[in-house]
Amino acid sequence: MLQYWLWLSTRKGLGPRGVQKVLTYFSAPQAAFQANQEAYRLAKLTEKECAALADKDLEGPRRIIEDCAERDIRILTMQDAVYPERLRNIADPPAVLYYRGNLPPVDSEPLVAVIGSRESSIFGLSMAKRLGYQIACCGGIVVSGMAKGGDGMAMTGALSAGRPVIGVLGCGVDIVYPACNRHIYEDTVRRGCVISEYPPGTTPTKYTFPARNRIISGLSLGVVVVEAPVRSGTLITTDFALEQGRDVFAVPGNANVKSCAGSNKLLKEGAALVESGWDVMREYQQLFPERIRKIRAGQAITLSTDEMRRNLPPVERSVPVNKSVKEKPGFDKKAVDIPEQPDYIVVQDLPGLSEDERKILTVLQDGPRLLDDLIDASGVGPGAVLASLTMLEIKKYVVRLLSNRYELARKKK
Repeated sequence: MLQYWLWLSTRKGLGPRGVQKVLTYFSAPQAAFQANQEAYRLAKLTEKECAALADKDLEGPRRIIEDCAERDIRILTMQDAVYPERLRNIADPPAVLYYRGNLPPVDSEPLVAVIGSRESSIFGLSMAKRLGYQIACCGGIVVSGMAKGGDGMAMTGALSAGRPVIGVLGCGVDIVYPACNRHIYEDTVRRGCVISEYPPGTTPTKYTFPARNRIISGLSLGVVVVEAPVRSGTLITTDFALEQGRDVFAVPGNANVKSCAGSNKLLKEGAALVESGWDVMREYQQLFPERIRKIRAGQAITLSTDEMRRNLPPVERSVPVNKSVKEKPGFDKKAVDIPEQPDYIVVQDLPGLSEDERKILTVLQDGPRLLDDLIDASGVGPGAVLASLTMLEIKKYVVRLLSNRYELARKKK
């Protein structure tokens, strides 16, 4: 029977809602597999859906079963008793789920989605981490998309509380995406599970991520938006949540910051305002009196240097243009656009440098750098960069500027 479920769920052009139409009429995938085109038309399927079902090849489904067995990936179909009832009751549930790790008993646990923008600010990242930690401490299980930014930090906070988490992926569960969140992926598999509707080997696309958002909200009692601009994939999840009858919460943000405009808009439209994990979990205490407890913890949860380096958006460096020189015929435009270079020290002439110090100075030859940018470009670890910069400042080879920027010292005249 499993191969027929995989056959139905992998038909191109059918989609989750098309799968539900098929199951409503035929009751079982095997019956749909054995039916002919006339039966499909009687089921009022579209021409595209009928064409998708015309492909009766079972080699692909059999290969998926073999791949999952080799990679310790489990398969769950809608006919299985442990398939989450919450998910089964949404308009377009995934017919098949693939997961690695241990799937918690979803319907008997207070699952809460915590999501945020990929381009979160320091405020958004730290708030996501703190809320994830607090919700977990209060007895909740955090669900998120494991994306860079707010999603990953919410899962990090929950994992640091020693609780399971569920990461819903927009690719196969054998693919770590983004690669910078490998540590979150591995910890999630150990303590909870990563889950997807896509077979192993499926790479992420711009279409798979919005689709997976309905699973994030479908598994959860409510969705907490930490930080999101007006045009954001995060808000797609809240649309699904409202359609599914889930609660929507939002963290208030700075009115002058674009990355908070979407979450603030949710508050105007009636989302519940939250400032702590308990603001969320107390809504479900009567439903889960033995699971949920009031613990005001994690107020001092902070971001590490490495977390900021991995999640904060890169700062675009612009080259100033010398506008005092007007372009004339015969002028070399490139030469005009190059600003006058300050007379910095020559790195090659400096004695007694460690390997890390030389790497940092080499990067700074291209101009001033932010600390995070310097860590990325030099390939030196955050701790070693900070220690080396301290020594370089003492040696007067490097000057620290405002906003955590560094540049080479100028030559003495």
